[in-house]
Amino acid sequence: MTQYWVIIPAAGVGKRMASAQPKQYLMLNDKTILDTTISRFIGHPNVAGVVVGVSPDDEYWPDSEWSTHPQVVRFDGGEERSDTVLNGLQVLLALGVSETDSVLVHDAVRPLLSQSALTRIVSHTGEQGALLAIPCKDTLKLANDQCATATVDRSVIWQAQTPQKFPLMALYEGIASATEEGIAITDESSAMELLDWQPDLIEGESSNLKITVPDDLVIAQALISIHSSELQ
Repeated sequence: MTQYWVIIPAAGVGKRMASAQPKQYLMLNDKTILDTTISRFIGHPNVAGVVVGVSPDDEYWPDSEWSTHPQVVRFDGGEERSDTVLNGLQVLLALGVSETDSVLVHDAVRPLLSQSALTRIVSHTGEQGALLAIPCKDTLKLANDQCATATVDRSVIWQAQTPQKFPLMALYEGIASATEEGIAITDESSAMELLDWQPDLIEGESSNLKITVPDDLVIAQALISIHSSELQ
């Protein structure tokens, strides 16, 4: 059975959440968002371990229920998300993970990843990587000064999620190349697309939302109660 290492970049401060602490440490029911996210991976048969990138001066991590777990490794994150992922890839190389092994990258604030969605992406065997994503359901508009100028064909639009899966060294080279060229990347797939990769889209779930603003936390609290059995 193939096992994968997971990188969780968690060094951000979450300015749009407007909270006194980084959003990954806000409470979701009785656990922090980050602890809930890590719990989605620990115990899955295809997960070898999780490396978590936090700020070098992070004062919350020592209180995490996973801080001393044998399958969880903490490392120093960088200034940008992409910097943290690069650091995580270097940590995995130091741990002996092969350059050709695929790794998963998952947002720290996507705590509602289901086991079935995780299984779908780790079971997928594509040569150019893969990511969870959902087809767009809404009508999309191009805008100019908040005026609609055109309607976009939503049949070709997918909303990217995580985890995203790529070979370790290929991902490292993709992110490093984008960084050197000063190109901002918002996810791992965007870095690989710059190298002409065409990652496969694995259908995810709308419940796998990213907590970005206060309303998202309210929705996540409701969803975690409704979907608790599916998330176990």
